[in-house]
Amino acid sequence: MRLQLFAALAILFGIPLFGFGKKADPDQAVLDQLAKAGSNLSKPHNIEFFLYFPTEPAARKACTQIQNMGFSVTVERAAKGPDWLCFATMTMVPDVKVLQKTRRDFNAIGAANGGKYDGWGTGVVN
Repeated sequence: MRLQLFAALAILFGIPLFGFGKKADPDQAVLDQLAKAGSNLSKPHNIEFFLYFPTEPAARKACTQIQNMGFSVTVERAAKGPDWLCFATMTMVPDVKVLQKTRRDFNAIGAANGGKYDGWGTGVVN
């Protein structure tokens, strides 16, 4: 059975590093969980990224920007609520520095278009 890990990074934002008062890096935390689940982090993974927007035009504008960065994108209604999802994917070897840069870029795109970046997820790759 293939174990699927879909990271809800919003949950991870609140995990403090014990004794230091700092929050764990959410991208590193997901990579750590993938490694614990047996994923080979030296192999390419199909990584899914989630951005939510209050309107379809805002989601489409963000998706155009993200597509120009080399990601595959689709726009669809969010599974819950009135929001629109900009769903982006890219196959890559998961690297914390690249994922952190992607987070910064997607946070900026989300904010500029009235939306929010909600993290990424991927399945285990053996």
